[in-house]
Amino acid sequence: MGLLEGIKKYSQENPAINTQNKEAFSMFLELGFPTKNDEEWKYTSLKKIISKEYKIENKGEKINENEITESSLGLGEKIIFLNGELLRNPEISGVTVTKKTNNNPKYHDAITALNAAYAKNGYNIVVKKNTQITEPLEILFLTKNASNNFIQYNNSILLQENSSIKILENIKNLTQNLCFTNTKTEIKINNGGVLELNKIQDYSDSQFLIDNTNIVQDSKSCSTINTMLLGGAFTRNNLSFIQNGAHCESNMNGITVLNNNEFGDHHTYIDHKNEKCESNEMYKGVYAGKSNGVFNGKIMVRPDAQKINAFQANNNLLLSDDCSINSKPQLEIYADDVKCSHGCTIGQLDEKALFYMRTRGISEKDARQILTFAFVAEALEKITVPSLYEKSKALIEAKLNVSLSI
Repeated sequence: MGLLEGIKKYSQENPAINTQNKEAFSMFLELGFPTKNDEEWKYTSLKKIISKEYKIENKGEKINENEITESSLGLGEKIIFLNGELLRNPEISGVTVTKKTNNNPKYHDAITALNAAYAKNGYNIVVKKNTQITEPLEILFLTKNASNNFIQYNNSILLQENSSIKILENIKNLTQNLCFTNTKTEIKINNGGVLELNKIQDYSDSQFLIDNTNIVQDSKSCSTINTMLLGGAFTRNNLSFIQNGAHCESNMNGITVLNNNEFGDHHTYIDHKNEKCESNEMYKGVYAGKSNGVFNGKIMVRPDAQKINAFQANNNLLLSDDCSINSKPQLEIYADDVKCSHGCTIGQLDEKALFYMRTRGISEKDARQILTFAFVAEALEKITVPSLYEKSKALIEAKLNVSLSI
């Protein structure tokens, strides 16, 4: 029995859902899981993933403190979920953290409709007006199951006027059994709010993820999303920004380092709706073995969005003959007083740079490692939490088998 049949069975066994959820579930059943016939999924197939059998929202097994410590980034306060249940909830002055209470979630396609229909787990974070949180907040999602598990989270973050916070998102599957996670996070940043959200996606080969993160910004707000995709059998990140006020700033930075048969897909969208706003997008990808990647980035500039400054770059290194990347940068501009640029590069390491380093006594292997790390370092520097920067650097070094002491 595949996932679709399992979801239908789960629906029959859990009929107590509200009208909104019924409408969402009907939409999901009508559309089904997306296929390569859908333009937004042209290079991304769910066929092998959804053909497997999963327990739906399984409660799973208990966890000990050592497993939490080993899974955590070890930085700041922690919100901890285990198999969907809220396990630990910190008390932070000026911040309210509660379990999901949104009974009317938004949805716009089959995947988000499925999430709206049955996601009963997740968090609500509210950062109060004029509150500045200096220590990072880690959100740790742990899964530990004796069988394959399909789990969903529906989250929300609200930054009230002139507030700021830095959040670390970390998802871990603690067994070799498959875990397919479908998560959706709605973020609202009021006037003058500042958010830095760091997604540390260091996944195992037993993890599948579809992540939808939507950010709505008011005037003079700033959002920065750093995505570090360093492993996992299948990862799809959908990231969108809506600029609802003037003088907004939206930043997207991504590092993807994959090998073996790993797959990563980044879909981004930035909607410039008002004047004098800015967006900066930098995604770096390194692919080895038989790994595959997708990047689809779209910038929309509306007619009233004059004096916009929008930058997008997607640069990729292919380190073997068997890996690949499909990249599609897009600009759609309806205003005339703007500065917009996009670009994409796909290639291999610079042979001249390699030759230069070898003439300085550096082995070819070490030279390749150094140049590969230098390629992604520009995006890594966008992380402003010093301890997280060091941890991310160490993870990337380990993935690339690089020792910068050489």
